[in-house]
Amino acid sequence: MNRLNSVFLSLRAALAAGLVLAPCALAAPASARPETIRAGVSYYSDELVESDPVRDIGVERNYEEVFKLYSYYEVLYDESERVVRCLEYKRGDVVREDTYRYAADGLLLEHVTVPPIKEVKPVSLPSSD
Repeated sequence: MNRLNSVFLSLRAALAAGLVLAPCALAAPASARPETIRAGVSYYSDELVESDPVRDIGVERNYEEVFKLYSYYEVLYDESERVVRCLEYKRGDVVREDTYRYAADGLLLEHVTVPPIKEVKPVSLPSSD
């Protein structure tokens, strides 16, 4: 009887610990940002995390890893670890650039999205003479 009581108490303690710790283990971070963030340094990823309207990267990758991919992202942070610039690449070309400006209290003041402007060269058509 004493051994059964001991097993029951051990099982009960394990279940209680599992119920307390399980939600913590299952919770994912809101954004998988780089572990160490330095202002003005480029960070790369093949994943994008959009927290309206700010675009941030997912798991950080080396430039050598992402450069081989069809599409990837680059972000730069400020001293307060906020995204100030997010670039989206396709085949090595920038297809979208987002810049962010913040107020002293940390609120987003301005968000500008700019697709790159490509120079259009006139094409001469053959004459119909």
